[in-house]
Amino acid sequence: MEELQTDGHQSPDELDIEMMDYLNLDGGGEEVHREEDAKGEESSSADVDGKQSPLNVSQGKEDAKRKQRPLEDTDGEQSPRDASRRKEDAKGERRASLEEEVNREEDAKGEEWSSADVDGKQSPMNLSQGKEDAKRKQHPSEDTDGEQSPRDASCRKEDAKGERQASLETDSEQSLTDVSHKEGAKGVQQPSVDADEEQSDMDVDLKGIPSVQDEWEGKSSSDLRTCVPIHFDVASLEKFCKEASRSFFSETGLVSHQINSYNDFISHELQELIDSLGEISVEPDYDPSKKAGPWKHATVKFGRVELGEPEFLVENSDLDDETLKLKPKHARLQRMTYASRMKVEMTVEVYSLKQSDKAKTGEDTHVYKSVIIKETKQVNIGLLPVMVKSNLCWLHKLEESECQFDYGGYFLIKGTEKAFIAEEQKCSSRIWVTDRPSWDANYFYPGFKRRSIHVKLVQSKSSTSRNVINLSFLSAIMPIWIVLSALGVSSDKEAFDMIDIQDCDASMVNIISATVKESYEECEGFRTPGKARQFIDNLIRKTKFPPEESFDECISKYMFPDIHGSRSKALFLCYMIKCLLTAYSGNRKCDSKDDFRNKRLGLPCQLLRRELWVHLKHVERRMVKIMQRDLSADGNLQDLRCYVDASIVTNGLSRAFSTGLWRHPYNQGRCSGIVATLRRANPLQMMSDLRKTRQWVSYAGTTGDARYPNPSYWGKLCFLSTPDGEKCGFVKNLAVTAMVSSLVRKPLIDTFVSCGMKKLDEVPVHEICGKDKIFLNGNLLGLCADPGEFVLRLRSMRRSMQIDSQVEIKRDKHNKEVRVFSDAGRILRPLLIVENLRRITKPKGGLYSFQELMDQNIIELIGVEEEEDIQCASGIRRLFSGDKDEKSSGYTHCELDPSFLLGLSCSIIPFANHNSARRVLMQSEKLSQQAIGYSPTNSHFRLDALSHQMYYPQRPLFKTVVADCLGRADHGFARKYDFTRPEYFNGQNAIVSVSVHQGFNQEDSLVLNRASLDRGLFRTLHFKNYKAQVENKEITKRLKHREKIDFGKMQSKRGRVDSLDSDGLPYVGASLQSGDIVIGKVTESGEDHSEKLKHTEKGMVEKVVLSANHDGVNVANVTLRQSRSPCVGDKFASMHGQKGVVGLLDSQENFPFTRQGIVPDMVINPHGFPTRQTPGQLLEAALGKGIALGGTSRYATPFTTPSLDVITEQLHRAGFSRWGGESVLNGQTGERTRALVFMGPTFYQRLTHMAEDKVKFRNTGPVHPLTRQPVEDKKRFGGVKFGEMERDCMLAHGAAANLHERLFMLSDFSQMHICQSCQRVANVIERDVDRGKKLRSPYCPFCRSAENIVRINVPYGAKLLYQELFCMGICLKFETEFR
Repeated sequence: MEELQTDGHQSPDELDIEMMDYLNLDGGGEEVHREEDAKGEESSSADVDGKQSPLNVSQGKEDAKRKQRPLEDTDGEQSPRDASRRKEDAKGERRASLEEEVNREEDAKGEEWSSADVDGKQSPMNLSQGKEDAKRKQHPSEDTDGEQSPRDASCRKEDAKGERQASLETDSEQSLTDVSHKEGAKGVQQPSVDADEEQSDMDVDLKGIPSVQDEWEGKSSSDLRTCVPIHFDVASLEKFCKEASRSFFSETGLVSHQINSYNDFISHELQELIDSLGEISVEPDYDPSKKAGPWKHATVKFGRVELGEPEFLVENSDLDDETLKLKPKHARLQRMTYASRMKVEMTVEVYSLKQSDKAKTGEDTHVYKSVIIKETKQVNIGLLPVMVKSNLCWLHKLEESECQFDYGGYFLIKGTEKAFIAEEQKCSSRIWVTDRPSWDANYFYPGFKRRSIHVKLVQSKSSTSRNVINLSFLSAIMPIWIVLSALGVSSDKEAFDMIDIQDCDASMVNIISATVKESYEECEGFRTPGKARQFIDNLIRKTKFPPEESFDECISKYMFPDIHGSRSKALFLCYMIKCLLTAYSGNRKCDSKDDFRNKRLGLPCQLLRRELWVHLKHVERRMVKIMQRDLSADGNLQDLRCYVDASIVTNGLSRAFSTGLWRHPYNQGRCSGIVATLRRANPLQMMSDLRKTRQWVSYAGTTGDARYPNPSYWGKLCFLSTPDGEKCGFVKNLAVTAMVSSLVRKPLIDTFVSCGMKKLDEVPVHEICGKDKIFLNGNLLGLCADPGEFVLRLRSMRRSMQIDSQVEIKRDKHNKEVRVFSDAGRILRPLLIVENLRRITKPKGGLYSFQELMDQNIIELIGVEEEEDIQCASGIRRLFSGDKDEKSSGYTHCELDPSFLLGLSCSIIPFANHNSARRVLMQSEKLSQQAIGYSPTNSHFRLDALSHQMYYPQRPLFKTVVADCLGRADHGFARKYDFTRPEYFNGQNAIVSVSVHQGFNQEDSLVLNRASLDRGLFRTLHFKNYKAQVENKEITKRLKHREKIDFGKMQSKRGRVDSLDSDGLPYVGASLQSGDIVIGKVTESGEDHSEKLKHTEKGMVEKVVLSANHDGVNVANVTLRQSRSPCVGDKFASMHGQKGVVGLLDSQENFPFTRQGIVPDMVINPHGFPTRQTPGQLLEAALGKGIALGGTSRYATPFTTPSLDVITEQLHRAGFSRWGGESVLNGQTGERTRALVFMGPTFYQRLTHMAEDKVKFRNTGPVHPLTRQPVEDKKRFGGVKFGEMERDCMLAHGAAANLHERLFMLSDFSQMHICQSCQRVANVIERDVDRGKKLRSPYCPFCRSAENIVRINVPYGAKLLYQELFCMGICLKFETEFR
């Protein structure tokens, strides 16, 4: 960092000021720049003692080197900074041509670019540019004459083959002090350090990456000047992190894992699934009675599959088109499935087998195939549900959007929105080492139990004190040494060398020797060629379900099918032995099933493939059965479309989506919870459902550590967003920046070989020892002698986009392995690369592109396993917090923001790190998803059963980084502090006072200001949909005759029909009350089947929709609207889990008020804070108060919240108390209160739990026929369940008469007759009296008398209990007395 020097002297103080300006740590950068511009002085930078960031250590080393070199004059001489360029490669003509072009453009610009001094007014950028021009005039070519600075000497040279060297070092052992920042592109001038606030000496290129070099070399000089580096300070880097996060959310989105997985299924996996069916052979049934010629055989092949767009089928219409576009809004309104038609190219070949004429003579037994029919047709195999906003969706193709808050990622099944819950599955194709119930190394292959292989450590058959190693293969148990011999291992020494155990102890030697001894005992002479193979084949054939294939085919198909060659399979089997023995000896950890590196997320691609496979096999079995019947007959096959039943796939998928029962991943059963109905209370709830993950485990019983957060969740899964109860810890949410990888289909083996890997077939046995093994998705590919260089080059290729950015590279030094993963289902997250932070430049258009930042190696995606190899700083501030003596320069990566570790619903909670975790969990999983706020903007095209909408939703006063980065503003009239995505905050800002008010806000109760409610505070709209359906198709003869029901109006005894039109539907705007008919349905004979409102339902008609679907059903939908203002019993909650119900609505005159005349909208009890441990709400109120008064501190992001001193100082500057308390006047007495009252604006949410929906009232009504007590259901006009605790509460209040009335007189009142003589129950019977008369009266059968009988009042439940006990031979006695 050197500038032009005018007087040749500079004091140490000036050096410190200049270095502070460069680091931007003293806040006075602009003033120093102005002084430097006025003086025109230049000197080398000095170290800032105690304030230098660890990131600038390497820069300080370069400055120290420059101090040793004399500063050059301004008369055309070149300083070391100006001479800093890289060496040219063998082809230097490109640089020469580029410099000539730049020279021509510079000459055309004018003399100002070449002059070195403009009377003290020229900026340092122009000064350094003038030196560049002067240098070009003296040195036209710098290939050999140019002097190289020490900075250039730190760059590595390219090798003779032109291979690209690694530009970044991500090994955790390398510190940032060893990192030399590389210079810009070849032939491009480096901008001066102190040019202006937008420039610094950070590099803008990465040496050794051809794609980036070509991009820079292809730019003109004018383009190069626009790439201006940003300041290297905390404020500038934090601003960059926010812009980069905005670009990430804008380009990637929050539901990209759902949409990308579905797109991958329809573009690749569906065709692979069809291809996996293979060739289907259809054999005749060989019935001799039906033989009329040669037997006919058939084969069916599946070809290319095509998916059409969702569309209507129009019949008997005047339209020109036979099909119409089926959009999601049509599917919702008509209760249809938004699906695409699948058509497969099928080829059928019918042939007969004939023998040649020579077969009769015995000279030739050849049988040839005589083709009878061969045809190819496209056949419809069913409907595939289409994900909204996927590549098949019309909204994606037409670039439309039905709702501003809808990002897709879900399905429409019969008009209902369904979404996949990402399923946590066991990682396949890798070795699992477990110690329970026994020591086992398992190679798990999904979906195919036969392909799973177990290497077990068991007791020896000959001696219980010895352990041996056995192999479980195709349900047969065999000694591992015999298997190795069958795979081509010639000797015991070769097998031991292939196992490659370093520092083998005595226990391992004893196990191996015992295994060899037992192998010889079970199969003597198994080293003889072919004997081991025969021994294993005999064991396999004796199993319960032996395979049909030969031994070689079994080895190739069932033993490590992804690894080819017997020698490679033997090496991998030896590696399994090594894993088992090292784990048994304690040198390797057993694999944890809860660790996320051992898990993969099952998304729509994997789940749809799993379910569709079942239905395709069903179609295949039915097709073969019908074809077999036709082949046996004399006729030919019919059209292919007659054999494929498309309804099997269509109805099967529809049933699976509707019920949520999906095919089990490991067996033939079904598992629930894979598909869930998308909830739409607010946009945050919808987005939270789309980002959920689910661990498949039984919720009850012992689950071990499955419920506890695992360290591997860090940054991938939110450790707070989980429901309480039985699903706690099993259902989780993705972190806000977490994304799920897709399958990388580009082959990587050739890339590994170019980076230094040797394939297994090329490595001799004696060279295996000591080399690291290379794995790709769990399969052993080869060995590498220099794993450090291999990983370095591979990561460099990933950063240069030569391999996919989602490839995960892990080097395990302890186990001497390099594991590379390119499969789908891994969770990745973006991190900053610390050593490339100086390469950050300001974009041309003012907006960053996330993909460009990855191309420039500023950001990369890190997975769970690779994260173990890095050192990640928690934030930008952490990088600048260390002293020179502190070894904090080992950071290789940095978080974009610490709050990105949380989920979406947690990261928008202000001051979340100050609250109890239980309250944060309650707000994120319950309260925020029940809040009423923004409704879908396409509500006119929706028929939700129940929905809410707030009249005046507001954004909170505070901001969080996540809420600020969720998107870019798409309108130009937004204010400075507006959110770009405010729909995730559902509530309003209320002035909240923390005090008591007449005792009505005890516990969690709230007191609301009635005047504020009259002005519209928390006023909402309540929408409820009523539907009725009738069949529009003729009644078939098979069904029992019934009258046709249709919509219509008639005078009904069930309710009023004043608001209905002649078609039986109400008009829009009609006011319906309880008991009114909402939809009229009548039969031809005049029978009434109308739908009426329940006793608690009423409202205004919002819309009426009449629709039909493909099933021949007409559906009428009527939506009622009801305006609701808060009342006593409604539930409210803050964003900190402080929930409560309204206890009183008081007039504004009774509330306390401040000297400014501010009256609180809400009063809460102060005792709720220490018990709930939510000081964050107090901080939010204090911060909001300062923001409302014009404060500049607005962010309340978790983990980076402003300190208490900042909040209190902001209030103090506004003229208020530092601690938020205010002196108020009593509204009832007018006296000033003795204590200060804490008051401030707080963001509160109105929840969907309202008293009007929960109220139950009845005098008498329906009762249960057995107990004669009121029924429970509210819809059946039932009562409220009243238990013993409620009874005790009523007694404590002294309401005994009310208790007697409600629970006895109006419940199950009954009477019994008791005989006072024997104290037993007397029955009412009809008996004979004098003169042949009969009398019906109570009579005691025990005393045989009708005297001394009294009548008592008892609950019918007590009478029923007596009768049940009497049936069992137990007789009760009742003592009675007169009062």
